[in-house]
Amino acid sequence: MVFSSGDVDNALLIMKEAAQWLADAGRPLWQPEDFSKDNILKENNEDDFRVGYESGEPVAAMILKWSDPDFWPDAKPNESGFIHKLAVRRAYAGKGYAAGMIKCAEDECRGRGISRLRLDCAADRLKLRRLYEDLGFVRVNGRWRGEFYVAFYEKRIR
Repeated sequence: MVFSSGDVDNALLIMKEAAQWLADAGRPLWQPEDFSKDNILKENNEDDFRVGYESGEPVAAMILKWSDPDFWPDAKPNESGFIHKLAVRRAYAGKGYAAGMIKCAEDECRGRGISRLRLDCAADRLKLRRLYEDLGFVRVNGRWRGEFYVAFYEKRIR
């Protein structure tokens, strides 16, 4: 898999597809309409977006940031990497692309001398939590954020 940063358009297409799939499956998490370019760039910079490609096709996306005062207020900027909105296109689900995106984030952390990678997810998404745990993340906390009880995960980067 090849990675790029700053490909907001393809990242948003993948994230919208995931949001719509979750809504269609009766398990909404993200609202597809939240993924307009203008809306998403209010809280993120273009270089926060990562897209993974297989044979030239965009297959997975995430937002990778170096601070997260909303979800991780005690973490100092540039001491951790923070993954948000990790999504894989449905046609490529179950083929290891989520793990590839996590590895991309780990490699970027190592390159910056950062030893932690953090993320959060709705605590009731057991399959998603299992995926993160299988990839080496450890649950470190949980709390209510709006209507969702959120599980907070951390992975030490070696």
